[in-house]
Amino acid sequence: MKRRQLLQYLAALTPGAALFDAAAHETAYPSKPIRLIVASAPGALLDAASRLYADRMSAALKQQFVVENVAGAGSMLAARQLVRAAPDGYTVMAAANTIVTIPHIVKNPGFATKDMTPVGEMARSPSLLVVPGASEFRSLADLVATAKKSPGRVNYASGGVGTTSHLPVEMFARQAGLALSHIPYKGVAPAVPDLVSGRVGFMMSTPTSVEELMKGGALRALAITSDTRSPKYPDVPTFKELGYPDVTFDIWVGLLAPAGLPDAIKARLAEAMELARADQALARHLAATGQVISDVRTPDQFAKLLRDEEQRYRQLVKDANITAG
Repeated sequence: MKRRQLLQYLAALTPGAALFDAAAHETAYPSKPIRLIVASAPGALLDAASRLYADRMSAALKQQFVVENVAGAGSMLAARQLVRAAPDGYTVMAAANTIVTIPHIVKNPGFATKDMTPVGEMARSPSLLVVPGASEFRSLADLVATAKKSPGRVNYASGGVGTTSHLPVEMFARQAGLALSHIPYKGVAPAVPDLVSGRVGFMMSTPTSVEELMKGGALRALAITSDTRSPKYPDVPTFKELGYPDVTFDIWVGLLAPAGLPDAIKARLAEAMELARADQALARHLAATGQVISDVRTPDQFAKLLRDEEQRYRQLVKDANITAG
């Protein structure tokens, strides 16, 4: 982003931009380190993006972002910690799509999206449908044909009910008219060995989790959820081009704070995020993990994304009768 565009963006972050500097100065924010709860295990796609932003936002705000990984329970553990924190900008959370799905799947999740303040999207990535290297399925058409011939025979792994490795498969199954057997694991990492060994038929995964295994031939990708083919995986067709446009899907990762965060602090965090995005090295590092920076950047844009995504998945959960039980 050019300097003039960056300045225009920063000026538009909040209504009454002329009051912004005074308000931010008045809060003296931040005056101490900021706790960043990351709702994933170390090394995952969300963790990778979070640490890239944390480094650059620390420099922009002149206070350290202290990363704390709180993985498990489909982001519930991390989200519960966030919503219990004071809305003072010193506790924020990096999370993915799961935060808008779990409240509609789990009976008492301990949080809702209304309990959070959206700050901004960090990055997004498509998912890959991967099968074992020795799988009988050489194409998505092979998988569909087998699943239609023998309903329930084809099984798939996921990182848990309602997660980003589960719901896209539900989208696919519904559009293709398939009856698949779901085997949820406690995270993607525990599922990968069973996938490689052929104990499960396929899995939907981020590139970060499977890329090295794909390079070594232990896994193969049959389709990708992006709208167009990925430059990183040019030989992998999209679900859309294979006749399943409903399976166009991105895993987005973003920054949130507790509800009630003062506007001046929200704007300060959003400003630091935009300064981080302007770093070309950050974009290169994200690209290396299969992620890109989208046009969803401001708090308002991210809030709209959350509303739209929640509506989309609420309907899917209802139609597919997905429950945690």
